[in-house]
Amino acid sequence: MSSFMLLPLFISVFYLALISCLLYLIYTWVNKFISLKQEHNDLLREILKKMENRN
Repeated sequence: MSSFMLLPLFISVFYLALISCLLYLIYTWVNKFISLKQEHNDLLREILKKMENRN
């Protein structure tokens, strides 16, 4: 009988772990996207500086 009482606990821990894993993946994806966008902006600034120095 006690194993049936532990089942909801295991299910809730599983769902909490799943949600936390999903949030972690979203967090890492957003950070990677922001860093790539920043790198892209820096490269564009360098290109613009080189183009201005040519003229």
